[in-house]
Amino acid sequence: MGARWQDAAAQPENSALVAAMHEAEARYGIPADLVVRLAWQESRFKVDAHNASGASGIMQIVPRWHPGVNPLDPLAAIDYGARYLAQLARQFGTWELALKAYNWGPGNVAAWLRGGPDAPAEPMETQNYSAQILADLAEAGRVIA
Repeated sequence: MGARWQDAAAQPENSALVAAMHEAEARYGIPADLVVRLAWQESRFKVDAHNASGASGIMQIVPRWHPGVNPLDPLAAIDYGARYLAQLARQFGTWELALKAYNWGPGNVAAWLRGGPDAPAEPMETQNYSAQILADLAEAGRVIA
């Protein structure tokens, strides 16, 4: 995927959204371009994106689990998604685990980390999600621990 997310982020029609993402990264102490790359993974910067799981908007927020934000209000969704990602990083200790929790849910990640016979197996989708985001950022010179 590589530079496709960077090319999309550089398009004039996405400039206000990307600026809001960079502001949210700075506000919540998130590494540069992590929210930008996450939003690309989630919605390809489409503010009206929807999927079968009920997630919607640029940050693919599920209203059932996050009732305090309108996912179709892109600026509110970007701020909320960034704040949530930062909270997940504090909860799990790494950006990689925060990305996994953003994708799979914090309860699933916590159970997976605890292990044991009843622990869920990490879905391939979640493995790919965090790996692709981190690899693309590393390729862009932004290595995230």
